[in-house]
Formats: sequence, structure tokens, C-alpha cells
Amino acid sequence: MLNIRRRTWCHCALVLAGALFFAVEVAAQTSGVPTGNIITGNATGSTSAVVGTLAGFVGKTTYICGFSISGTGSAAVSPVTVAGVIGSSMVFQNLSAGTGALSQAFYPCVPASAPNTAITVTTTADGTATAVNVNSWGFVQ
Repeated sequence: MLNIRRRTWCHCALVLAGALFFAVEVAAQTSGVPTGNIITGNATGSTSAVVGTLAGFVGKTTYICGFSISGTGSAAVSPVTVAGVIGSSMVFQNLSAGTGALSQAFYPCVPASAPNTAITVTTTADGTATAVNVNSWGFVQ
């Protein structure tokens, strides 16, 4: 009789442990692979700074997965600064004068320096630029 009770108790404990395993909320993935809401930050200009912004959200972290900068006209579009990311700002150079594009993908995606922090992609162009486009993409979770 004692052996049957022990087996029944062990069986109940295993069933309960299995139920708890499936009832526990899964932790958010933080590998830098898009698992949250996809967001974009796009801007157009022709002179001065052009800024694409991936917004920050209360209690959530914004990630940047890539950006693309393009420009027309005779202006060099440089430097390109990605700010608000963990560590320090990233700076890219040499988008030459005339029609050109600079694209950069990040894998894994790069998180913001803190929750509720926006990530900006900023470039400059002088008055000879016809158009400058900043497109950035990422996610928030």
C-alpha cells in the first residue's frame, strides 16, 4: 500500500511540474533578431541634417537592424551617424558626391542604450544636394 501511494504522489508531482512548465510566461527574446513590432524611421531633405528616427517606447527597447542613405546632386552625403545605440554612436563615411547610396545591415540587430531610447540615423548634405533620403528599420520589444 505504501508503494502505491508513493507512486501516485510521484505521478502527481510530475503532472504538476509539467503543468507549471507550460503555464509560465515565456521571457522575451533578446537575441537581436526581430521578434517584436517592426518600426521604420524615414526622412527626406536636401540640405543640412536629415534624421531618420526609430522611436523609443516606455518600458521597451528599440533595436536597429539596418539603414539606407541615398542622395542625388553634387553634394557628398557624409558622415552618417547612428546614435542612441548601446556602447557609443556609430559613424560611417564616404557616401560620395553625385548619385549614390550607403546601406548597412546589422545582424544581430543593435539595441538602444536603454529602454525608452530612440535611435537616430543622421546625415548631412550641403546646399548642392538635390535630395537626401534616410531610411532605417528595426523593431521594439
